[in-house]
Amino acid sequence: MDIEKIFQDLKFDLQSINRRANERLLKEEQIRSSIYCSLRNQGYIVAAERNYDKNSEVECDLVFWGNSKSESWMEIKTARYSKAINDVRKLDKFGKDSWNNGEKGQFRSWKKDIEKFDLLKNKDVGKYFVLVEQCFDESLFDKLYSQDRYEMKQLFGKFEYKKIEFELKWNKAPVNKCIVRIFDLKNYSQERIPQMAGFTEKN
Repeated sequence: MDIEKIFQDLKFDLQSINRRANERLLKEEQIRSSIYCSLRNQGYIVAAERNYDKNSEVECDLVFWGNSKSESWMEIKTARYSKAINDVRKLDKFGKDSWNNGEKGQFRSWKKDIEKFDLLKNKDVGKYFVLVEQCFDESLFDKLYSQDRYEMKQLFGKFEYKKIEFELKWNKAPVNKCIVRIFDLKNYSQERIPQMAGFTEKN
């Protein structure tokens, strides 16, 4: 998989949206569709929303494979974070502040997607987690990781990743920065992942 090609395709797709459009928050379907096309153009066979197990209703965002290669599995999440509380673009059509960082809830969604890889019977397949953030200056990932809130380092500390940052000047978007990270979860091990009930928030 050519990660740099995915980065450039995703950047092109997102920046191609008309600045006058009503796009506000990134949608996971936008990201998945772009990566799907990028992988197909790289020669992979790609399936979306495929069950981890035929007896399970739990689905993976993307599964892709080549003619002579094993499958790789990918989960995708979007995230948002901004301290720019006076930015009028955060207001909805009724003039109310509809921007909610929801830090703990967002982290829980990342963790939940990563834990879904435990349903894979073949533990040696490729596993990737894609996080696409909208932020003002500091990203939510960087903030939580630097403060080690919700045991971020225990979850993400051993994962290698590549990232790209670029401007995303949508007319209604509350912030202009976009950060894409693609994590390689080859070192994923459920034994080192903290349980939900054991979360402790560090101030």
